[in-house]
Amino acid sequence: MEQSSVAHIVDYPDEPIDLLRQLLDAVKKLHPNSQQYMNLATIDDEFAVLNRTVLYRGISADKCIIYVTQRFTRNYKNIKANAKCGVTILMPEVILPSQGTMPSIWQVRLLGATAVELPESELDAWWNRELLSAKIRDIIFPCGQPVDYDELKAKHDQFLKEYRESGKPLQRPPTFTAFKFEAQRYDFLKVGVNQIADRVQYRRQANGKWEAMHVST
Repeated sequence: MEQSSVAHIVDYPDEPIDLLRQLLDAVKKLHPNSQQYMNLATIDDEFAVLNRTVLYRGISADKCIIYVTQRFTRNYKNIKANAKCGVTILMPEVILPSQGTMPSIWQVRLLGATAVELPESELDAWWNRELLSAKIRDIIFPCGQPVDYDELKAKHDQFLKEYRESGKPLQRPPTFTAFKFEAQRYDFLKVGVNQIADRVQYRRQANGKWEAMHVST
């Protein structure tokens, strides 16, 4: 017999970033060595909308998702020309205790998001959180340029050798920067096998507070 049911998001917190943190913690518990990615959509002169999968870096002190990039990248130039962005985070097979014992697929979307570049005074803290591989890429890899793999690998290996021999931390390059996404709405979708999805949407009110509601999928 064919099955069908309706997913239900229950006991959700007052603020969207708290639900996002719960989901991220649940993913980390299931996959402690995994990294979370997100899709970033920007307005592009050549391709109209440019989608790219980027690494989720964390949450700012004022509860915004952080995106790290270089000032010479296409995404950076797109954001500086038009700060409106689309951000989607997909988390498959998440078991969130407050939502039951069965795994579900969760999708989190930031709607009406504006990218705000962080001040120089905050960048060192985010640079220090970067993985070594990301730091090396930021310093020596030419983003988006044609390259010869063997030459690039040799350059990487030599740089890594010199870094280890020096015993000194890598300094943040002037091209390194970060943005926070200020969203007008957060949209959380939950769905399981043979289910119709449920969505809870948080909408920012004029007073800055959030109003949460179920919306049809």
